[in-house]
Amino acid sequence: MNSMYNNIKLVEGIYSPINSADVLLSLIADKIKFHNLQILSSKNEDDPNVIHAKKRIAELKESRKLITNLIIHARNQNFHMKIDGTVNIELFKPMKI
Repeated sequence: MNSMYNNIKLVEGIYSPINSADVLLSLIADKIKFHNLQILSSKNEDDPNVIHAKKRIAELKESRKLITNLIIHARNQNFHMKIDGTVNIELFKPMKI
């Protein structure tokens, strides 16, 4: 691993609406679960990590609604869905406060 920045292809392909739902909604559910665990593990509601986790959960729920609507539309119109999901990872050292 020579680079401090990497792109990893997480999802790639053409899927039926039902398979798209499995892939996309599972990813979102796992991220919501991750953030809920962060909230539960904190003892302080004012913790910046808790505030961020709550914000991300709200954003992910909105994304889930959008994706669900796209899947329903694709199913109703006999479409398939092309999904291309890349994760960008950058290594860095955090600044000390």
